[in-house]
Amino acid sequence: MPTPEEFIQAATAAAPAWGLHPIAIELLSHSENVVCRVVFGDDKQVVMRLHRPGYNNIIELESEVQWVASLAEAGMPVPTALPLLDGGHYCLVDVGVNDDTEQRMVGVVEWVEGSPLGTPLANAHEGVVDHYATIGKLAGKIREHHTNWNPPQGFQRRRWDLEGLLGDEPLWGRFWEAEPLSGAQKELFSAARDILYRELSGLSTEPDRFGLIHSDLHLGNLMVDGDDLTVIDFDDAGFGWFSHELACALHPGIGEPWFVEAEAAIIEGYSSVHPISQDEIESIHTFLAVRSLMIVGWLAARPELPAYTYFPLVVAGAEAAADALTKH
Repeated sequence: MPTPEEFIQAATAAAPAWGLHPIAIELLSHSENVVCRVVFGDDKQVVMRLHRPGYNNIIELESEVQWVASLAEAGMPVPTALPLLDGGHYCLVDVGVNDDTEQRMVGVVEWVEGSPLGTPLANAHEGVVDHYATIGKLAGKIREHHTNWNPPQGFQRRRWDLEGLLGDEPLWGRFWEAEPLSGAQKELFSAARDILYRELSGLSTEPDRFGLIHSDLHLGNLMVDGDDLTVIDFDDAGFGWFSHELACALHPGIGEPWFVEAEAAIIEGYSSVHPISQDEIESIHTFLAVRSLMIVGWLAARPELPAYTYFPLVVAGAEAAADALTKH
């Protein structure tokens, strides 16, 4: 794994492709992607993302740019991508030296003021409840946009459908076989997967229930600046159930005393923008369990990340969800 200094060197090497001449580059985070702040003339700044190899190909990345641009045109608070001087929005850069060199796709998006509303893995503080109605409205607007937008020819994003979530090769990994788990945990997670697979098999994938969603609308992907929220990081965006979107946003509140209040607020906010059926509301709890298990697979495959320190907490949450399913 390249060092932070090597990521900054790679970001410096990539910057001229956008006509940028940085006076400072700071590594902000290292999760699925490496994210840097790039400061250039007159105190201007942008965000540069060095994408994890093997997750999104160039067609998927350019499709992300197209969708986010269309959301921005519709009035959604989202940061849009900056084009390369030579066209397109991504370039390849070498990261590291010698045998540790890896190639990463690099993109640049607008800077967003504020700070993350929370974190994706640790429990959130009670103050976030005040924002859940707004989160619901944003999710509802994404759904509303889906009903009126025709993807351009060649548009390609992953599908968070039954196979993508719980199939033999799910997009975030075979969580029920994660190497750090005990035999009992693997057996429990496998049983929970079977139950969830049956439940999701009964859900409609027609356009009134299933479409383009952010797919990772956790509190770390919502920037707060006063009362304003901005949705960032569409790396996982794809086709999925609309109720899955709400589960992703609510997941950090599982087990907290304010969870019920947050759930009511997000549904109220969502409903004020786009109708949501009772069966969709009821399926949110199914997707909360799916989310708890999915994160086990995602994090188990990334032991090099700082977030891996949360792995025991993630497993404990997944065990609680799986126990509730298997004992129901």
